[in-house]
Amino acid sequence: MSESFFAKSAAVLEWDRIIDTLAGLAHSAMGAERCRALVLETGVESARARMRETGEMVALSEEGDSFPSISFSDVRGALLRAAKGAGLEPHDLRDVSVALGIGGDVAGFLSRRHDRVPALCAAAASLEPLGELRQLKVMIDRAVDPEGNIRESATPDLRRLSQHAHDLKQRMRDRLAVILESRRYAEVLQERYFAQREGRYLVPIKAEMRGRVPGIVHDVSASGATVFLEPRELVELNNSIKVAELEVEREVRRILKEISTAVAEQGPAIERVLDVLAEFDCIAAKAALSRLVKGKPVSLNDRGRIVLRQARHPLLVLSREHVVPNDLRLDETVRALVISGPNTGGKTVTLKTVGLFALMVRAGLHVSCAPDSEMAVFPELFADIGDPQDLARDLSSFSAHMTQMIALLRHAGAGSAAGDDRAPETLVLLDELVTSTDPTEGAALAEALLVELTRQNLKVVVTTHYNALKLLAQTTPGFKNASLEFDVGTLSPTYRLIMGVPGGSSAIEIAGRLGLGDAILEHALQLITREDRLLEQVLEDLQEKQRRLHRDEEVIAGLKAEAEESAREAREIAERLRASEREEKKGMKRKLTEDLLRARAEVQAILEELKRDRTLIKAKEAKRQLAEVDAQASARLGPVTGTVPVEQLDAGGMVEISGLGTTGVLLESARDKRRVRVRVGDREMSVAVSQLVGLGHGEEQPHREQKGSPPRSPAVEGPASLETDQALVVDLRGKTAEDALDETIKALDRAAMGGLPWIRLIHGHGTGRLKASLRDYLETSPYVARFRPGARAEGGDGVTIVELR
Repeated sequence: MSESFFAKSAAVLEWDRIIDTLAGLAHSAMGAERCRALVLETGVESARARMRETGEMVALSEEGDSFPSISFSDVRGALLRAAKGAGLEPHDLRDVSVALGIGGDVAGFLSRRHDRVPALCAAAASLEPLGELRQLKVMIDRAVDPEGNIRESATPDLRRLSQHAHDLKQRMRDRLAVILESRRYAEVLQERYFAQREGRYLVPIKAEMRGRVPGIVHDVSASGATVFLEPRELVELNNSIKVAELEVEREVRRILKEISTAVAEQGPAIERVLDVLAEFDCIAAKAALSRLVKGKPVSLNDRGRIVLRQARHPLLVLSREHVVPNDLRLDETVRALVISGPNTGGKTVTLKTVGLFALMVRAGLHVSCAPDSEMAVFPELFADIGDPQDLARDLSSFSAHMTQMIALLRHAGAGSAAGDDRAPETLVLLDELVTSTDPTEGAALAEALLVELTRQNLKVVVTTHYNALKLLAQTTPGFKNASLEFDVGTLSPTYRLIMGVPGGSSAIEIAGRLGLGDAILEHALQLITREDRLLEQVLEDLQEKQRRLHRDEEVIAGLKAEAEESAREAREIAERLRASEREEKKGMKRKLTEDLLRARAEVQAILEELKRDRTLIKAKEAKRQLAEVDAQASARLGPVTGTVPVEQLDAGGMVEISGLGTTGVLLESARDKRRVRVRVGDREMSVAVSQLVGLGHGEEQPHREQKGSPPRSPAVEGPASLETDQALVVDLRGKTAEDALDETIKALDRAAMGGLPWIRLIHGHGTGRLKASLRDYLETSPYVARFRPGARAEGGDGVTIVELR
């Protein structure tokens, strides 16, 4: 398709407005230039690559990982001058350095994120070998400061020459200060200041007094009252300053020439960097445009398949707060979509939306629709929208349209054969096909043209008011109807596209809404043929049914969403209740366990006293109190689910010691017994049957410990550094303070029942909260005689050694 052909199509689609917006989002002149010369890919893979670049740039922005700012000057002119042997100015070199610095920043940024942004890394491939360019940047920065001035430290010679010139100027200022304050000059000076003309230091002398001061006049004030005179005594010093400045300037020019030569040698490499930076500026502009038009990346195909969900015209999104979204579906079986409906209903907007999307995806631009949409890549596009009449060439609207259609058919005929099975490569958009002529002939000609266009393997979207085309789309394979909804109740368009249903023109209703007289409207209705009137009525009824169906779908969708939300809230409430119940039971269990431990500590204290006082009554009373606490704990905790009566268990059965949360293995049957032996870990103890809860029949057989071996648990180990290895080691690292406290209480109970003198708590350092919580509890525990931090060999302050009563 010729360039002029495409240019006309792009113009009627307002593609230039998209390009202008895109270019305005660029940060550099070269980036804006790249946006205006945007390449439209013709292959689906290359279009996907451009789309991925934009998507990765958008993702970086959304993740807060901002891409380096790409704001640089176009130094291609400076590179051309350098290539011709010219010396560049300091600001030119500064701009080259800035561009190279941004190139290095981009390369470093991408290299650290290679796995996340492979498409952007591929676009920056030519930035990799920057070794010599980095050296050039260092060379420039050593000589030129960020403001574009030559540094006095650029070379040792320049530093020496600059210092000499400064010294001379300081001497001159000292001499001038003496002159301005001297009595000899007091009468002849116009004012007490000095001036400079062409680099020479002068003093302002009254015009009538100039003969009294020997020297050279360099300038006269506008009023003529003041002459600027170089006193003879300053001439030699001024000459020395001028020579020194010339020597400085000569060294500066030498430095600039040297660096300019280096720039010229690296000119092609610098241009590649500029080219990549311009491309990335363009990609960043695409990402910014995506955010403005609420664009999303869509799937691309080369099968002519168009599936747009929630599509909106991007230029309308830029200019309006709310735009009605529409769904449009043209799969591989549909070659032509016929859109009908009322005037001002949005048919042309829909046509332009499809056309702009076709161009945008080829450029890698995100389109204004839902992300699950799909768009075909059409290498060629033709759009005939609006009135192309040309009075200069004596072409009417009809003639102009026909001329374009003939050119399109010639091009299509040359590119594909009739009946071609390949996917269509040309998208054709026709607004009101064959108008401005007799309606009967126009409808017939439009139908014939539409059939021929599809026969030539083109994908066509056409708007029309012709009933013949609506009937064609309803009855012919490969054709499909669509309409823009019109609300008869309010006599206004809704701008909602309805797929599969043709629409009426509603011209008479709209004319009435606009204020046309009732008599004229009635006369118009009488002139409409019975068949056309019936067809309009059918189309209106069909649209009304479709509108009711759409409303019902919206209500159903709303009810479904409400039901799902209610179900989700119910699940959350149930989970919160279960969690609350678990927490409440856990807290109750911990409290009862503490009460039980406290009671047992009292019993232990009474037994200790019994050994001294031999008052058996006190011991029995304490044991009775302990039994009462145990019974209360069992009653308050309630039955445990999944349990079996202890009496049904034989040796090897699994049991839990009520109130302690400790599980063990029966070493003998509990039938007809008040106390039984239970193995907890590797230790054996005697426990009242009333304190046991049966958990099930275990496979493990009871065994006794070897005589003399210290009791140990598989979950705990004895610290070798203690005075006796008869101790528990409890590893609490990684646990919450609450869980760690539970484990500590259980360990204290096991130690007390086993007659162990020590336990060792390993809690680590961490934030210190766990250690503090445990030691606060140990201060009040009735089982604890004293506790201390572990020695260095025992684990230091990350361990607490507890001595039991």
